[in-house]
Parts: sequence; structure tokens; C-alpha cells
Amino acid sequence: MAQGKLSGTYAVIGAVVVAAGAFAYTSYDYANQVARRGDSSLVETTRDIAQEKVSRIENLILDSEQAVLAVVDPSNLKDLYRRWSDISRASPLIESIIIVDNRGQIIPDGYLSKKPKAEGDAFRALFEQQIVRDLPLGTFQKLKEIHHFNHEYRGRPSLLALTRVDPKLIVILEIDLVYLLQQIFIDEFQAAHDGGRRVYQIVEGDGSLVFGKPFTGISNKYMVSLPFPQTLTSWRLQMARADAPRLAAEERARRFWNWIFIGVSVVTLFAGLAILLFAMRTEKRANELKSDFIANVSHELKTPLSLIRMFGELLASGRTKGAESSREYAEIITRESERLSHLIDNVLDFAKIERGKVAYDFKVGDLAEVLSRGLDVYRYRLDREGMKLDVDIEPDLPSVRLDENAMTLLLLNLVDNAVKYASDGKRLHVSLARRGNDVLLRVADAGPGIPADERDRIFERFYRSRGVRGRPVRGSGIGLALVKHIAEAHGGTVEVDSTEGGGSTFTVSLPVWSEPEVKEPSA
Repeated sequence: MAQGKLSGTYAVIGAVVVAAGAFAYTSYDYANQVARRGDSSLVETTRDIAQEKVSRIENLILDSEQAVLAVVDPSNLKDLYRRWSDISRASPLIESIIIVDNRGQIIPDGYLSKKPKAEGDAFRALFEQQIVRDLPLGTFQKLKEIHHFNHEYRGRPSLLALTRVDPKLIVILEIDLVYLLQQIFIDEFQAAHDGGRRVYQIVEGDGSLVFGKPFTGISNKYMVSLPFPQTLTSWRLQMARADAPRLAAEERARRFWNWIFIGVSVVTLFAGLAILLFAMRTEKRANELKSDFIANVSHELKTPLSLIRMFGELLASGRTKGAESSREYAEIITRESERLSHLIDNVLDFAKIERGKVAYDFKVGDLAEVLSRGLDVYRYRLDREGMKLDVDIEPDLPSVRLDENAMTLLLLNLVDNAVKYASDGKRLHVSLARRGNDVLLRVADAGPGIPADERDRIFERFYRSRGVRGRPVRGSGIGLALVKHIAEAHGGTVEVDSTEGGGSTFTVSLPVWSEPEVKEPSA
């Protein structure tokens, strides 16, 4: 049943891990979606403004072209020459008018330009020698339909608008790109229009800058790039929020802290689960130790009770072989009663310690006297077990603050432990001596010794060394735990020095009692 309960607990833990992982992923994904929607809204707003700018610029160019084409009458070029100054002032975007026939030849009086004469003549020569050859004049068949031609000549970009005004003639308008860059673009993109919240630039198809300043620290995520679909087809308008670098930095910081939060949450979760699993294993181990303790104590109680009952019945029935047998039976009953009493005292004291209700009656006393009385109580068993006892008590030892009953219990547990695990040598050495400000009680045996990795664990409750678990040595596993608790309650310590195969020495250190200083009242 316990195993099934444990398996169910593991299943619940697994479900918690899966649920926590799903929650973390969902939370992270939701946060990203919210951020993406916010970024998308900002980009869409920028895109709408950029589209409005593109439309306004293109409409300015197209309106200028339509205004000029409306007054161009190839049959009355003299009137066009006469009105050219007014036309160029009214439509400053139009820099030149060129009228050609179907072969691309400029008709008489078919070239007008507001350029200075030398510059105008140079452009006309360039047009006749190169530009006209690049123009797809044969494709313009519909009347009044405007087509735009973007190219670069002698390192300078050019924009030409072409339209057929009758079956034999084509009007070509040269757009003044200098005026477009220095007037129209500046008016459209100056910071005063939107308070400097956005930055703009015009770039060529290869990304080279035509107008504006290079973008610094602006990722493509926050940038909008739109073409001029009808007129400046080789150029693109790029626009972004001026605070795009800050938005990108905030996004990186948000992602960083999101990962930190998720990492901390995951670590906390698994740390909590690890602690829970450790606690479960510890509790399971404690339950196992308690079960072993109950079994050992039950066995420890059953054996002396059985002997007491058996020999008591023999005495009561008078079935003895004589006075010698009766005395032997009585000794057995006495011995087992003492062992039973000692075991019950251990269990009761341990129960008090577990409940935190243990109380000590401390008095200043002589530890040597307590040691002598305790050994006298145990000497009968030592003699019966054939254990040779050496006692070495240093004379004139200082007093210590102690509970006599508790210290007797401590001594009997150490001696009982030595008797249980003694080897064939069966030698026990008990000593009491002063070292500095402490009185040291040592109990040394010639037993099998304790492995190094178990010397700290033997003082744990219910713990029994691996070397004795398979041996017929009875014990409850609480004797040394009681020794440690009593020693520490007296302000002392307990240590063990052991060599495998060479016996063990347990040392209890208790502080020397010193009278508190009494301050004399001031006069």
C-alpha cells in the first residue's frame, strides 16, 4: 500500500511539473503575443504615415506633369515658348520639356529648359546621344497616358515623364530632382511635422542613401520601406520611429528578464520538487527506521519478559534442583529485569526528547562519583559477560553541572554498547580526566571498530552500523542518539575515534563548573 501511495505521489509530482511547464510556456507565449501586437500596431501606424507621404509626393509630381501637359500644344509651340517662364514658375518640378517624333528626333522648337544655357545645351546633347536610345518610345501608343523612366547618367539620377500627345509626337518632361530633394522632401519630412517622433530617408534600390540621414541602431523590425510605384520607381521611402533603438533595447531587456523569470521559476520549481522528494525519502527512511526500531524494541522486550516469566514459573512451581538453581534463576530474573528497566528508560527518555518535553535536574556534582555508582550497577553484567573492566579516574577532579540520572543513563548506554559489540578480547577501559576547562569521560572497547563513513551517522536516531546489521546483536538504535542529546544538553560534546578491527573510543566532554562572579555593591 505504501509503495502504491508513493507511486501516486510521484505521478502527482510529474503532473505538477507538466502543468508548471505548460503554464510557463503559455505565459511566455502570451507575453510575446502582446508585445508583438504592440510592435505591430506601432509599425502599422508608421506604415500608414509612410504611405501617406509616398502618395503626397507622387501626387505632387503627377499634378505638376498634368498641369504642364495641359498647356503643351505641339501645333502652337511659339505660344509655349512665350508662356514658358510662367509655366516653370507655376510648376517648378518640371525642369525641361522635350518634344520628339516617333524616331526620337527633337522637332524644331521642341526643347525648352529652365537650366542655364550651357547646362541646357549639355543636357540636350546628352539626350540626343544617349538618353533617347534608352527610351522605349515604341511602346507608347495610347494618347495622354504617362509613363516614367528612371535612370542615371554621368553619375546623376534622372526622372523623365513620357506621354504621346498625338500619333506622331511624344512629349517628354524632365523632373527637377534637385528641387524635389531640396524643397519637396525637406518640406515633407522636416521634424516639425510630427515633433521628431519619426525619422525618414530615401534610398536607391541598392540601399545607397539619396536623402536623409543613415539610421543608427534601428532594426528592420521597426522600419517601414515603401516604393514610389508610379514615379520614382528606383527609389524607396524608409521610415521608422525615432525611438526605435529604445524600443529594441526594451524588447531585449524584456526578453532577458522573461528568461530570467522563467529560469528562476523553473529552478525554484525543481528545487522545491527536489526538497519534496528529499523530504519524502527522508520520511520514508525514518518510517523504515521506526519500523526497525519497533521490531528491535519488541524483540528486546520479549526476550527478557520471556526469561523472567519462564524462570519465575519455575521458582513458583518449586521445580528447582536445589538452592543453587534457585539462586541462579533469581539472578537471571534480576539481570533480565535490569536489562528490561534499562531498555524502558531509554525508550521513555527518547520519547520525551522526540516530543521536546525532556527536562533535566541540573546540580553541581562530582562526575567521578556518578561514574563509580553507574559502573557498580553494571558490574554484575560485566562479570557475567566475562568482560575485563579497567577504570582510570584522575584524582581531585573539578565539579561539573550535571543531571545524575541522565549522566548514569549516558554511561550505561556507552558501556552497554561496548559490551554488545565487543570482540573475543572483551576488554573495556573507562577513564575520567581533566583537559583544560573540560572533564573528559572515555569509554574504549576492543570491538570491530566503525567504518569512517559511518562515524557521524551512528549518533542518528535508529541508525545501526552496517557491520552489525547481519549479526545477532540486539539493539534499538537509540542509545547513541541519547548519549549525544544528553552530552549536548550538558553543554558538552561526544566524539568517537575508531579504527576498523581496532576498537572504538567514545569521548564525552563536559565543561568544568565555575562559580559565577558576584559583583560587590558600590559604596
